[in-house]
Amino acid sequence: MAPCREACPAGIDVPRYVRLIRDGHFDEALAVIHERIPFSLVCGHTCAHPCEAKCARLLFDEAVAIRRLKRVVAEKGGRKPAAIIKRPLTGRKVAVIGSGPCGLTAAHYLNLQGHGVTVFEALSRPGGMLRYSIPDYRLPGDVLDREIDLIRESGVEIVTGRRIASAKSLLESGFDAGLVAAGSCKPTRMGIAGEDSANVIDGISFLRKVNAGEAPAIGRRVIVVGGGNTAIDAARTSIRLGSEVVLIYRRTRSEMPAGIEEIIEAAEEGVSIRFLTTPVKIGNDQVSCVRMRLGEADASGRRTPVQIHGSEHSLAFDTLIMAVGQGADAASMELAGRKNGTVSVASGTLATPQEGIFAAGDAVTGSSSIITAIAQGRLASESIDRFLGGTGVIAGSEREEAAEGPPESAPRGTRRPKGGRIALRKRRTTFAAVERVYGDKAAVAEASRCLSCDLREFEVTVNGSICKGCGYCREVCSLGVFELSGEFNSLGYRPAVAAHTDNCVGCLRCLYICPDFAITVKGKR
Repeated sequence: MAPCREACPAGIDVPRYVRLIRDGHFDEALAVIHERIPFSLVCGHTCAHPCEAKCARLLFDEAVAIRRLKRVVAEKGGRKPAAIIKRPLTGRKVAVIGSGPCGLTAAHYLNLQGHGVTVFEALSRPGGMLRYSIPDYRLPGDVLDREIDLIRESGVEIVTGRRIASAKSLLESGFDAGLVAAGSCKPTRMGIAGEDSANVIDGISFLRKVNAGEAPAIGRRVIVVGGGNTAIDAARTSIRLGSEVVLIYRRTRSEMPAGIEEIIEAAEEGVSIRFLTTPVKIGNDQVSCVRMRLGEADASGRRTPVQIHGSEHSLAFDTLIMAVGQGADAASMELAGRKNGTVSVASGTLATPQEGIFAAGDAVTGSSSIITAIAQGRLASESIDRFLGGTGVIAGSEREEAAEGPPESAPRGTRRPKGGRIALRKRRTTFAAVERVYGDKAAVAEASRCLSCDLREFEVTVNGSICKGCGYCREVCSLGVFELSGEFNSLGYRPAVAAHTDNCVGCLRCLYICPDFAITVKGKR
C-alpha cells in the first residue's frame, strides 16, 4: 500500500485517483474517491490531508497536492457519484444523532445497504461542525449544501431542530439501531479567574454565531487563546470583522495543532501570534499573562510548558475568545462515558454497552479531523449493518486496477503550481473562499508529480557483515524501510536490516549516504 493511502484514515486509494487525473479522467477519479467517502467537495476544501505528510515525493521536493486535486475532481468530475450502488430495501430502520461528517457518512452508507435512515439534528440546518464551526472562507456553505443534498436525494431523511436526549428512546420509538454521532462541542475551560466575564466567549460559540449570520459585536481589540484550528479560525474571522487580533499560545509554532497552511495564512492576514504565552487571570478588560518555557515531554509527546516567574504582563482587549479545545458529553445521551466525556465503545465495532446503540466520531475519539470523523462514520455503518443481519461490506466496493508499471513522473525538483489564493485585501475584508481551484492543465501537471508508489517494487538489501549500524539510512528514509537488527555482527555492531522493503520508492538516499557501502537497491519494476 502506498504511504499516502496508508496515512488516510478513510483508506482512499490516492495513487489510483491521482493517476486518473493525470490522464484527464476526472469522472473516474471522482468515482474512486466516492468508494470510500461521500464528502469529496468538503475534503477537497478542508481536509487535514495527513496523506501529504507521508507522500514519498517529499524525498525529492514537495508533497503532491493531494487535497487540492481532490477538490478539482469534486468540482469538475460530475455531480452524481458514479460509484453508488444501492442494495434492496431491508425494512430495518436506523436513527443517527448528529448531522456532522460522521453522522452523515454513516447515514449515507447505511442507506446504500438498504436500511431506512433518519438523521436527527438539534440545530436548524444540517452539517454539524462543518456548517457551524468552519468559516465560509475555508468551506463555503453552498459547497456543503451540495453534498448534503446528494445524501438526501439518495434516500436519507434529515430532521432538523430535533434534540434527542436519550439514545435508548430511539429504540423504544421503533428504530432497530441507533448511532450517536453528536460530536464534541462542549468547550474546554482553563479554570482561571474571570473566565465567566461578559466579554469572554468560547471559540465554538463565536464561530457558530458568525456562520449563522449573527456575528456578535467584538470591538476593535480581540485576543484569542489557543493553538488549534478553532483558535486560528476565530482569529481570522475576527480580522474579517474589522478587529485587531492577538493570538496567544502556550507552546511554540512547531507544537501548534492547527494546520500549517492556516497558521501561515493567519499571519499573512494580520493576526499577531505570541508564542510561549498563557493567560492566568481575566478582569477589567485586561488579561494577565505569563511567559512560558518548554520543559519535559508529556504523554502526548509534546514538551510541557512551564511558567517563567517574573514574566507577568497584561494585554487589553474588548473581546477575549477562549479556544483551548472542546470535548464530548456522553452523559447528555445517557450513555456510559470515560473521564474525558467520550462514549465508551467496543474498539472493533463501536458498539456501546447498550444493545443496539453505537457511537462514533468525536463522541468517541474526542475532537479530531474531518477525515477521521468520516472514517469513523463508515466503520459505524459497517458494524451496524452486521448487527442488522447484513454482511458489513459496503455497496460499491473498489474495482481492481490492471497491474501495470508506474507511469513516468515529473522530474525531481518539479514543484507545485504557484498561486491559487485571492488577493490579500479581499481576504481580510470578506468571507470569500481564500483558495482557488486548480485549472485542468494545472491539475494534470500536478498529478504527474505522483510517483505511483503502489506500482513500484524495489528490492533493498543490507550487507549485515560490514554494516556498523550508524543509523544514517534510518534517518534519511522517511518511509520506514530500515530497522536495527536484534543481533550483533562479527564486528560487534547491530547492523541495519531492510525490514520493510515494500515501502521503498527508489529515491536512493540510503545508498548515497551509507558510509560502509552496505546497501543495495534494485528495481523490480
